Amino acid sequence: MEQFFCKTKILSGPGSLRALAGLHIKRLLIVSDPYFHENGAANHIAHISQAKETEVFHKVVPDPSVALAAEGTKVVLSFQPDTILALGGGSAIDCAKAMAYFSGLDVTFIAVPTTSGSGSEVTDFSILTHKGIKHPLVDEKLRPDIAILDSDLLTSLPPKLIADAGFDLISHSLEAWASTNAGMVSDALALSALQTALQQLPRSYTGDMAARGNIHTAATMAGMAFSAAGLGLCHALSHALGGEFHISHGRLNAILLPAVV
Repeated sequence: MEQFFCKTKILSGPGSLRALAGLHIKRLLIVSDPYFHENGAANHIAHISQAKETEVFHKVVPDPSVALAAEGTKVVLSFQPDTILALGGGSAIDCAKAMAYFSGLDVTFIAVPTTSGSGSEVTDFSILTHKGIKHPLVDEKLRPDIAILDSDLLTSLPPKLIADAGFDLISHSLEAWASTNAGMVSDALALSALQTALQQLPRSYTGDMAARGNIHTAATMAGMAFSAAGLGLCHALSHALGGEFHISHGRLNAILLPAVV
């Protein structure tokens, strides 16, 4: 029996963050890293949402730890939001997922990815690090309710980050397609995402915004594929080495994938 599940409502395209205004948010907790707090992006999103009260947890770092997620969970329990919004790459989304999950509160979870690779905005996974080891949490309750893929957030991405995230997308697609748990639906998503990455990642790297938006959507498609089909040896090795040496996850995938294939 094949099974495919994705409860996440996906909103995409330039300016799609405007949809926040129609969600009638009362108490909004934004989870991000210090960069988005300092450059005003978190406050801008709070303004768009028209939430009556807003709090920002802006301590997320790459490879978020169990301790950081626990600290954030205390903030959730103290603030009692009706909506949690994760703003950033996979680290911010994974940390926010864990915070929402361990709080036990019934909240609406919104993921706003600012990189195009992790796919965390549509997956059942949250990766937390403890004592140099990355631990995957897996539960359907971790999957966001809404993913907003606003390509306007991608204009100032440095080329190195586009490349690293792009190779994460490529690994997700290829590993999901090769998985023994793959099915027709996951294969369709994985192969389309892989084709898009191979054709358009170089253009995204050099600043083509149309290609960058397409890569952003492809990363989400790859996330849907591997959430259903699973991943393989490349990611197993990448998580182990990344937890120990703190090298960019996507770059590790790029280094390891040829040998794994």
